[in-house]
Amino acid sequence: MVYQTILYDKKNAIATLTLNRPQAMNSMNPQLLDEMLDALADAHRDQAVRALVLRGAGKAFCAGGDLKYIDEAKLFDDLGGHLKFLDHVRRVITAIESLPVPTIAVIAGHALAGGLELVNACDLAIATTTATIGDQHAVYGILPGGGSTARLPRKIGMQRALELIYTGKKLTGAQAAEYGIVLRAVPPEQLEAAVEELVAPLRERSRELLGAIKSLVRHSMESPIALAIEREQLAVTKFNATTKESSAGAAAFSKGERKA
Repeated sequence: MVYQTILYDKKNAIATLTLNRPQAMNSMNPQLLDEMLDALADAHRDQAVRALVLRGAGKAFCAGGDLKYIDEAKLFDDLGGHLKFLDHVRRVITAIESLPVPTIAVIAGHALAGGLELVNACDLAIATTTATIGDQHAVYGILPGGGSTARLPRKIGMQRALELIYTGKKLTGAQAAEYGIVLRAVPPEQLEAAVEELVAPLRERSRELLGAIKSLVRHSMESPIALAIEREQLAVTKFNATTKESSAGAAAFSKGERKA
């Protein structure tokens, strides 16, 4: 597929997917969603990929659904068409969550409404201190449809999530880090160094190990702790039965070849 609304490249074990509709603040329309799905499927297949970085071109990460497209297509009057569009968004978000490698949102500029929902689908997020992050659905009389009411309370707690969704309050990147929406916020000039610091160790991990960790943590968030621990033990047994990575690592450590 020749991409027109995204940029996608792979370098040194890291795949980077950049939303590339800067004139529309990287808002989501069907073409962008289709191209995202194609790139995400490639990252899922490529065994050389150890992490995926999601970012936006220009002054925004993503401003959410393309309201101009939604208005022109009259999707709020076409219930079937609106549901189809929401399902398109859901498939993209599910593809991000189900990638068997870490996913990292990099936010410079605006991450609003559906843009925040994309951030919440990622495992980790780094923002500039001056980024603008929030959920503005209610400001326009719109119910969130990309998972805000489900993922945001799990991430930051019910009260803070409701405050953001009810009011449309916009946070700076620094405030979003305080809320727990992003892992950390850094000055704009330090953003690329912060991203590299985060992804550098991932290049050294096996894809199988990263995928197993991601799967266990994500499932544990929705499971009773006893079930989560049982699942962890079963995963360890399967991992050791199908790879030699753990035994090799322990042997290297005992010989002083690998430091903790």
